[in-house]
Amino acid sequence: MRSATREALGALTNAVQASSGAGVAHARELLQAARAIERTPQLLAALVDANGAAADRQAIVERVFGALGADARRLLGVAVAQRWSSGQDLLAGLEDAGIRLAAIASDADVASEIHQFEGIVAGDADLELALGGLLGEADDKARVVERLLAGRASESTLVILDHLVRSPRGRRIGALLRQAAETVADAAGAGIATVTTAVPLPETQLRRLEASLAQRYGRRLQVQQVVDPTIIGGLRVAVADDVIDGTIRAKFTDLRLRLA
Repeated sequence: MRSATREALGALTNAVQASSGAGVAHARELLQAARAIERTPQLLAALVDANGAAADRQAIVERVFGALGADARRLLGVAVAQRWSSGQDLLAGLEDAGIRLAAIASDADVASEIHQFEGIVAGDADLELALGGLLGEADDKARVVERLLAGRASESTLVILDHLVRSPRGRRIGALLRQAAETVADAAGAGIATVTTAVPLPETQLRRLEASLAQRYGRRLQVQQVVDPTIIGGLRVAVADDVIDGTIRAKFTDLRLRLA
């Protein structure tokens, strides 16, 4: 991430954290605005024009998005007042802000709900193609998500997933969902540890593992469990790019390599 975008994202994240009274409706509005900007190249170019004054870019926001609620307009104004390295970086920043806003507006475990949906998608090749393929209308993809999760997920999760399938911006659906879950966890001051086991771990073991990982990494981690019988036994822990593979399958593979 380039320095200009890093600073801009930091300012926008701080503005989101200060939006304690904002609700999920404001997150929906912010994400809708991001998609509208994405669909209009001329507008996107104007909002990242480094040669113009920040006040001019904010005035554009007021003219174009005057019908939005005050919180969504304020965050859009904060976003365009910053200097972004590219238009795509602005879109990514608005998406990040919208996801964070939806997360802090909910009492549900949004990160776990997104993780569970990721598992559903990964286990169904047809569904993965329907949601992540280049073909198909965005509205149709959003309706699929709504049908699958209606009554089973929080409104914040539905708002986030609705946006992701409407605005993939060249990203694979699995990567989209994992990044969204990490952003949600980060908004709560936590990280995500993906733990893969051959059989489900009891809740008591999960809590002990969570405490141990928090001590190791120096921050609170939300443990998300993946059950994969092919690892035979043991467990595999992934925290960001750090992977600890203590599975029996990995040990067998290592042994075969040593004996080869």
